Amino acid sequence: MVADARKAAAPSTPGGGAPVARRAPSTNASHQTYLLFLSTILFVTMTGNFLHHRIADPHNVHKHAMMKFHMDHLGGAHKAAHEEKPGRAKPAVASPQNPEDEVPMPDGMESPLHDIAGLHCADHGGPSDDVAAEMVYWKDIPSDAAFKSPIGNEPGKRKYLTFEPDGGGFNNARMSMETIVLMSHAMGRTLVLPPSQGVYLLRKDRDKQRVHFSFEDFYHMEQIGYEHDGLDIIVMDEFLRREALAGHLRNKTTGAPQFPPDNRTNWDGMDVKPLKEYLRDVTLTPLDWNPDRCLAAFPSDAGHEHFQELTDMLAEVKKNRQGWQKFEDKPVDVDAPAVERLREAVSRGIKQLCIYDEKMQEAPVVHFMCYHKMRVRMLTHFYAFLFFEDWRQDLWGKRFVRDHLRYSDEIQCAAARVINAVRQRAKRRGNPNGEYDSFHIRRGDFQYKSTRLEADQIYENVKDEIPDNTTVFVATDHQGKPFFKPLAAHYDLVYLSDFKKELAGTNTNFYGMIDQLVASRGRTFFGCHHSTFTGFIFRIRGYHSQKDRADGWERGTLQRSFYYTGVKEKRLYEHYLPVHSPVYSKEFPTSWRDIDKGIEDLLDVAASA
Repeated sequence: MVADARKAAAPSTPGGGAPVARRAPSTNASHQTYLLFLSTILFVTMTGNFLHHRIADPHNVHKHAMMKFHMDHLGGAHKAAHEEKPGRAKPAVASPQNPEDEVPMPDGMESPLHDIAGLHCADHGGPSDDVAAEMVYWKDIPSDAAFKSPIGNEPGKRKYLTFEPDGGGFNNARMSMETIVLMSHAMGRTLVLPPSQGVYLLRKDRDKQRVHFSFEDFYHMEQIGYEHDGLDIIVMDEFLRREALAGHLRNKTTGAPQFPPDNRTNWDGMDVKPLKEYLRDVTLTPLDWNPDRCLAAFPSDAGHEHFQELTDMLAEVKKNRQGWQKFEDKPVDVDAPAVERLREAVSRGIKQLCIYDEKMQEAPVVHFMCYHKMRVRMLTHFYAFLFFEDWRQDLWGKRFVRDHLRYSDEIQCAAARVINAVRQRAKRRGNPNGEYDSFHIRRGDFQYKSTRLEADQIYENVKDEIPDNTTVFVATDHQGKPFFKPLAAHYDLVYLSDFKKELAGTNTNFYGMIDQLVASRGRTFFGCHHSTFTGFIFRIRGYHSQKDRADGWERGTLQRSFYYTGVKEKRLYEHYLPVHSPVYSKEFPTSWRDIDKGIEDLLDVAASA
């Protein structure tokens, strides 16, 4: 190889003819010295490259950390570790008395993968902790991490819940995932994450960056399974190796063991249609669990008689059924008796319960499909579909979603950098506090034509709430800036595309989530009616309103949070509205209102369990 390198390096004659001959070293000693010199240079160069890419390169640092995590945690080993070391400490957490005070870990205990209680962006390109702090609406609550569902969790009887992500846009998939994760905990089943795959509208620049994603790419799924005693999470590859290849999955019709297509276990980035069909063949698939028709109700104790009590409770409610309008601005207390909470929960027209009966409880694997042709999909909010007899478990679930199913640190930090830049711009333009307002303007392929207002109409609808010359951040799927000229004539408009420096190195398929976070921090926010993208922004603002004790927080109402699409719906969030149809297209205050109540009570429940 050295000789070839020397030959290639030999100079040519000016005319491009044969290379000029070079005299070889005259002695064997000098020849060996020359070879040793070149070999040393080659060795040092290769060693330096190796050390850089294997040790210093952050991509490989992340890769090795994930590999270690998959071995230690997603494979289920962390549960065994908990059993072997019952005194093992949790990561640094906030105390229930003062959730913002972190309790340090004892010396010698294993550190967490990341600090769930706050947001530290040093490893994600900044900003500083004090700048990033405004993003944090979540908490880390020790008793919540220790809480287990009263159903399932039988020693030595591992059962699973598998699911197919919703086939719509990302926010539809997000809603479905939130519901599935909470059901997995409520059933005491190990959650199996689907393989990474393409997501509708998240396939930008496929030749330059990843376009296949799993939920681990957007959330700290690994940390959730690690730190919660009542929830185990594994990946599909591990599930198939552990159960399918061992012959434990049987065809529902024949009862014979059935193996995955081509015995494949790793489906990341593959066409998952054969996998879906396989899972449907070998699992229990509850097609009658339709969020538009029933509530998935879970009792406070296991056993058939307790499920029957919920059915009897619904029968009692039906005797004096009340429409959802009855509860407008009159929410039932979060700790009210179960029958009163059920009365509000079914007020949108729900007539039956989805019961986790003996057949489902005994099934080794319960699988939730997404098949649009059969109208089978979990397109709903977790708080609209799941009902818990114990109000403490109901609030636990709402806190769980707030505190753990939030966007990853990478996404939060990118948004924090942009927010800081927008605030600096607002200060330069005369706002001493760096306040800005925000829009989410949805156009694109949106099916609700009534929301497709022209920019001058939008201005007429918002001008009373946003004064001229204000800096306004616009989250939008509309590509052409000329559309916004009527708004730009009155406001200092900025878009995510204006902050390329702050977003350097960020996968552009994360831009939608970053848009949501930046828009959520606007002083005044206007969103698009019927948009699930807008809906989640309202929920984030709801979380912040509870943390900040903003005006109306006791009733769950939001200030300066509007729809731009019409007078009728403009001020919906100035009122407490119970869940009602169409459920999925907006968020409701029950998801954030007073959900920190009863934390101390749940600590007692966890201790007794």
